[in-house]
Amino acid sequence: MFDILTVSTNTYHTFHLDQAMNGISKAGFRYLELSCVSGWTEHFPFKNYPPADVENLLKKCQNYGLTISSVSGHSDLAKKEGYDNLKKAVDLAHEVGAKIVNTGTVEKEAEVAFLLRSLPGLGDYAQKKNCKIGLEIHGDVLKNGKAARELMEKVDHPAIGINYDTGNAIFYGDTRPEKDILACLTRIVHIHLKDKRGGYKVWDFPALGEGTVDFKTIVQILRERSINVPLSVEIEYAGLFDHPVSYVDECVKKSYDYLKKCLV
Repeated sequence: MFDILTVSTNTYHTFHLDQAMNGISKAGFRYLELSCVSGWTEHFPFKNYPPADVENLLKKCQNYGLTISSVSGHSDLAKKEGYDNLKKAVDLAHEVGAKIVNTGTVEKEAEVAFLLRSLPGLGDYAQKKNCKIGLEIHGDVLKNGKAARELMEKVDHPAIGINYDTGNAIFYGDTRPEKDILACLTRIVHIHLKDKRGGYKVWDFPALGEGTVDFKTIVQILRERSINVPLSVEIEYAGLFDHPVSYVDECVKKSYDYLKKCLV
């Protein structure tokens, strides 16, 4: 099991996609999660791109021995424009063969009603494209597994699931992911393996194995429940992105080696 071990290109936040692909491939990974987040890490702008751009993207992947497993298309789902944006991410995912599109949700409780009204239509769109939407554990609304489960019970759409982020469960939810993940386990379609140092609202997400997240326990839980979804390594460091690409490559390689030990 655990067929897809991947890396979010957000890990290479300030670097070009070619640099990300090179480091991810050399570390031993064969999949990547393509970050397409406007204003943050936009390794592929999925608005109004010509067909040749997708062809070139897939050729690059082939050259590096990589397959795009998921697309990060984080959008503001408190606004209609956010859904239009995310549909474009779904279109891109369909073109490159990815099965998951990850996104944040809303930032305020008052926006949840609009989210609930709008998600079914997005789910229908994704389903037609043979894709699923992964709502990420992120922000103060979808802050942990319990909140995610409650939302999923209200949405209840086969193409809408959870992208469980182990580091964000601590940062936003002030809860341990080793226990919290059980609350929404059956709704998970994608997992961000993100380590964490420090507690609630402390931004420090190092290479896997250098923080406090017990990934061996999480892997054991997934294996016992036969949860086989993409496991995507994401490293966001300590809030500064002024390190050289060689340091990022080193962190990705450390994470790969550590993850392999966890999967034994």
